[in-house]
Amino acid sequence: MMNRLKEMREVRGYTLDDVEGLTGIKRGTYSNYENGNTEPKLKTWQKLADFYGVSVPYLQGRYDHLTKKEALQVIHEVMTVCGISKEELKDRL
Repeated sequence: MMNRLKEMREVRGYTLDDVEGLTGIKRGTYSNYENGNTEPKLKTWQKLADFYGVSVPYLQGRYDHLTKKEALQVIHEVMTVCGISKEELKDRL
């Protein structure tokens, strides 16, 4: 089972430095979490899940799907990063 830390970071357009600045987790430590070299403590999993707006089990790779609320949050964040309005998204769909 592989965690989704790198996937979530990249989808949101964050660098390791960004994550360090936004969460206080050192970039090297976070990189080790991403690569499965070390395992975050439960408190850290929760902090990261809250940061990304997903559940701990999803972030840990235990589930293959997001809840509707989580999916909508990811879509909203991607739209914000890409500068796409709701109207433009509707037109594209």
